[in-house]
Order: sequence, then C-alpha cells, then structure tokens
Amino acid sequence: MKNITYIIFVLFIFLSSCTEKIDFNLNSGANNRLVVDGSISDELKIHSVKLTRSINYFYNEAAPAELDAIVTISDGENIFLLNDSDKNGIYTTDTVAGNPGKTYTLDIKLKTGEEYSAQSYMKPVGTMDSLRYSYENETDFTGQELWFYTIYLYAAESPIPGDYYLWDLYIDNVIDTDTLKEKVFVDDVNVNGNYIFEWNMFKIEEEKIAKDTTEIEVKMLSIQKQQYDYNLSLLLETVYKGSPFDGPPANVPTNISNNGMGFFSANAVNTSKIIIIRGENPAYWDSK
Repeated sequence: MKNITYIIFVLFIFLSSCTEKIDFNLNSGANNRLVVDGSISDELKIHSVKLTRSINYFYNEAAPAELDAIVTISDGENIFLLNDSDKNGIYTTDTVAGNPGKTYTLDIKLKTGEEYSAQSYMKPVGTMDSLRYSYENETDFTGQELWFYTIYLYAAESPIPGDYYLWDLYIDNVIDTDTLKEKVFVDDVNVNGNYIFEWNMFKIEEEKIAKDTTEIEVKMLSIQKQQYDYNLSLLLETVYKGSPFDGPPANVPTNISNNGMGFFSANAVNTSKIIIIRGENPAYWDSK
C-alpha cells in the first residue's frame, strides 16, 4: 500500500512539473485592428467619432484609444475637421448639422500613415404623430408586483418599402437607452405603409420616475439596412449568445474600409416629447 501511495505521489509531481502556461496572443499583427464608432445627424450639435484598438478576447482590459489621427467628415461640399482635444480617442466636430439626402464620408488617417474610410447616406426620416404613457403593473415569477410606465407610439409609416428605424429614450434630457440592447430598431417589412397605432415601445421602471413630473423624449432615427444588419449581428454575437441552438461565430459586418471594425452612420432625427405625472394614469394624453 505504501508503494502504491509513493508511485501516485511521484506521478503527481511529474505531471505538475510538465505544466506550461500557454499565452494566446490573439491581438497581434493583422488581428490588431482599428475600431470605429461614429455618427453624424441633422441635429445641430457636436458629433463624435471614437477610435480605439481591438483587444485580446482573454484579457480584461479597456480598449486602448487611437490618438493623433486626422479625422474628417464631408458631404462632397463641406468638410468638418474633428479634434481629439482631451486625448482620449474621441474626435469631435464643432456645432454642426448634417442634411438629409446627402452621403457622408468619414476619412481617417492614423499617425502610422494607415488610412480608413466609410460612407453613409442620410435618409430622411418620418414624423411621430404622438406619444402617450400608461402606468401599469405585472406580477413576476416570484409573485412580486412590479409597476412601470409604458410609452406608446402613434405614427404613419411611409408606403415606400425598405425603411429602417431606430428609437432612443431620454428621461429629463438624459439618455436612458445608452447601450445597443436597450435601443429599439426595426425594419418596415410587416408594417410598410400602415398606421402604427399604440405600439408599446419602451417600459420605464417605476424607480426611474423620481419626480412629480418627468419629461420623456423619444428620438426616431432613420438608419440604413447596413446599420440595421450591423446592430442585429452585434447583438447576436454578444447579448443573444449562449443558447445550445446558437450558430457558429461570425464576423460582424462593417462599413469601415481597410479591415477596420465598427460602424459610421448618418441619421436624420425626429423628436417627440411627453410629460409623465408620477403614479398617475392620465385621463387624456398629449405630446409636443
């Protein structure tokens, strides 16, 4: 018995001594890529383009900023020069506004001399007739009663097929849909040319409405099919991943040239507002 124990001990030491740490460097050479996240709209404001580098899948670290690049956005007539004044990889315009019906080109030249570009057409956007809200509740699987505010949309959809939309929610001028999974984006395949009546777009948790009156703003953006496909693919490869029925991993589509990653968009924007009275269901509704 002692001999068997001794042999097992020696074997354990031998196997332990053969262990070697393997470092998977998946972010070197051609795999180290520029990542672009930028947009311009027809809103009169400062627009931004964020430039970072891709990071190793196995490393828990912030994406390094790409500094000292030359970044411009043009529409064929006007050229907007973007500046990274804070040296954080976020390049910003002056206060400018784009024009629907024009194609916008993003040009990037890195300090290494590498050049990247992207194009996006700013399609005109429709209007939202109105919004309304309802103070509602439901019971979760534990039997707990949950209260929330549902935002409903009323709008006419264009009879021309091939429209794509994205909606953002703001609470007292602060964006609430600050991640892609919280935004609402759709195509018009099932609603083309129809009137959108009382579509429940957003649910707002009760605790987010902390004041007696709260301003809710919904922004509707026109997006291209390419941006819709990018958003959907990004969610399918991240947030919606984990089911045993998942397909094989796939590259997320991009409109950035030269093997870049990310997306640059040009979006027309329409806005509608409504006031929520805390804890009440309005007898009537209105919007601005």
